[in-house]
Amino acid sequence: MTGELTYRTVSRVVFPVDDRPATRALYIDGGMPPGARITGRRTLELDAGTTLSLGSYFNAFPAAYWQRDTDVDEVRLSIRAEGAGTARVWRSDGAALAVPVATAELGAGDVQIDIPLEGFGDGGALWLDLEADVGGLRLQAAQWEIADEGRAGSATVGMTTFNRAEDCLAQLRQLADEPDLAGVVRRIVVVDQGEDLVAQRPGFSEVADRLGDRLTMLRQRNIGGSGGFSRAMSEALAAGEDDYVILLDDDAISEPESLLRAVRFADAARNPVIVGGGMIHLDDPGVLYTQAEHWNASIGWVDLTRTDAYDHDFSRSPFRQSPYFHTLQRADFNGWWMCLIPVTLLRSHGLSWPLFVKGDDVEFGRRAAEAGVATLSIPGIAVWHLGWGGKAPTRSWEAYFLHRNRLIGELLHAPRRRPVRIVAHSFLGDVKPLLSLQYSAVRLRALAVEDILDGPDALVPRLDTRLSAVRELRSVYPDAAVVDPGGSAADDGPALHGGALALAATFLRHLLVRATSESRQRPQAHLSATAAQWPAFRRIDSALVDTADGSATNWFRRSRSETRRALRRSVRLHLALLLRWPRLARTYRSAAHRMTSDAAWRRVFDGGDQR
Repeated sequence: MTGELTYRTVSRVVFPVDDRPATRALYIDGGMPPGARITGRRTLELDAGTTLSLGSYFNAFPAAYWQRDTDVDEVRLSIRAEGAGTARVWRSDGAALAVPVATAELGAGDVQIDIPLEGFGDGGALWLDLEADVGGLRLQAAQWEIADEGRAGSATVGMTTFNRAEDCLAQLRQLADEPDLAGVVRRIVVVDQGEDLVAQRPGFSEVADRLGDRLTMLRQRNIGGSGGFSRAMSEALAAGEDDYVILLDDDAISEPESLLRAVRFADAARNPVIVGGGMIHLDDPGVLYTQAEHWNASIGWVDLTRTDAYDHDFSRSPFRQSPYFHTLQRADFNGWWMCLIPVTLLRSHGLSWPLFVKGDDVEFGRRAAEAGVATLSIPGIAVWHLGWGGKAPTRSWEAYFLHRNRLIGELLHAPRRRPVRIVAHSFLGDVKPLLSLQYSAVRLRALAVEDILDGPDALVPRLDTRLSAVRELRSVYPDAAVVDPGGSAADDGPALHGGALALAATFLRHLLVRATSESRQRPQAHLSATAAQWPAFRRIDSALVDTADGSATNWFRRSRSETRRALRRSVRLHLALLLRWPRLARTYRSAAHRMTSDAAWRRVFDGGDQR
């Protein structure tokens, strides 16, 4: 090789926009020490004698992923600083055990430290610690770089929004505030499917002027998240300019540096990959909800049993002390709160299935895996998003889409010809909400199975109509009606634990014993959303139940006749599903290319069907 080697930045040291201690724990190990001050997105000051560690979620370099999934054999840490101080580079292994690997004096010009990417087979990360000498130290910039081999991809960011105009505008403003991303994110496509339009919000014109011709605003009827995201994918395919599509939720708050990291990792990857971002709780900004999710193929549901995989609090367990984030993790899919997808994969294997909402990201990840394209969810790439605890989708109209789309995914990807456990899990999934007096949810789950039995060609005609039909069907049930709690406060009540015998006894009581007349005249309890599980209804027949977000209250009332009717319907539908599964699976799988092709989606966008 002749000539001087040039380098490309793949990850920059950054600091939070807000100054909350919980957020700082994601950027600085142990939080901000006395004598340290953040002065900008990439700058900080340290008083003499102050030590600060950047061994944190957002500022450690995920060396193990770079060693395993790219051909990069060396990474360079470049530091620009003023004053006097010392830089120490640490490396960890998969058990989060760390040792120093390099030291350099700062303050006399730019410093470059080259570190081989080797020995990270069982996991590990790299990070920088700073110590200020007499007179203090001012960090102006630090970044991780790799040798430039001429490949610098770019991305289209796709957002779909429905009446979350202010949230979407905030996301656009944050992207506009990061001018260094312009060469990475060349286009931002917003698909507005609501009536409260982003373009009509105060402040939009200023943001649009800053983004210039990088921003494309599209209006579209509401055909759900799958329709909105597929429109953004289709626009990227039509433009033919970018290598990737990055999907972002409209109500997420991104760490914009994540976009650069995702694109540059995908550029360097040995094979095409999906690069997913983790989700941090918006309402608890130091807690990571998840990074690298698994799908339990035996029951057809997310694997929620993995140790340390959910709700990690960095203020209690810092990155440096948490082996989960140093160990190489696999991912079966990634939520579309933030997810980078290669355009080549969209061309060869299609866009989203027309599922409206829920499960389209899971299905796409599984489809990609079958095509040999892995999903990588890498620490340091994430967004903040409202956690599911404040939504309780299984109690709302979303229960229909969750259940229908989950089963469609199994018809497309389950390995067994007739997966008895998946169908049994679906049936048992009706029992607990039935015993929790959530009759509307059980009815919507039944409608989901009924619609699946209609076959894939019924999906597109229902894109425009199913949401309103689902809401109308749900509205006739008392557990969906909003009532005045009359000033009473919710109570979690005594802890009730139910084993198999208790569940069986409760089941028989609900089937055989008529609810008391008093329970229909007035509620017997007022329960929080988390307390309204089946053990709470072992001895009572009605209760006020607050919604998960606390914004409303419903009156749950037991009905023996509705329990019997719902149970008969569930047995009948699940028997039909099990018996017809092989033929249904062939039908759905044979329709996959037709249903997900760009040409088919273009017809949907134009108001037609996919045929």
